[in-house]
Amino acid sequence: MLSLCEVFKVALFLIKYGTDNSAEKIKLKNTNDDDVLIFIQNGVYWTINSEINNIKGKKFTLKSDFISRGYQESSSLTDLIDYSQFIDIIEENEKIIG
Repeated sequence: MLSLCEVFKVALFLIKYGTDNSAEKIKLKNTNDDDVLIFIQNGVYWTINSEINNIKGKKFTLKSDFISRGYQESSSLTDLIDYSQFIDIIEENEKIIG
């Protein structure tokens, strides 16, 4: 059986559920170095744990979701982006795994 990596050579992964979600764990195990990951909604909880550094891909977090959960910008282990940048990244990527 093909993995997500083999099916989608370069993809945008939207991570919107927290660290206890099994579907998100599967997605994060199947990323490549060239993939783009955006952590939104409760997915931002992944970005405060040092294990985020073991996940492959270019990682971004939606700043408004991160801040609204009471975190300081300096607590994020990924680059924070605003909504306009979020839209730009979506438009740049053909293959989206949500």
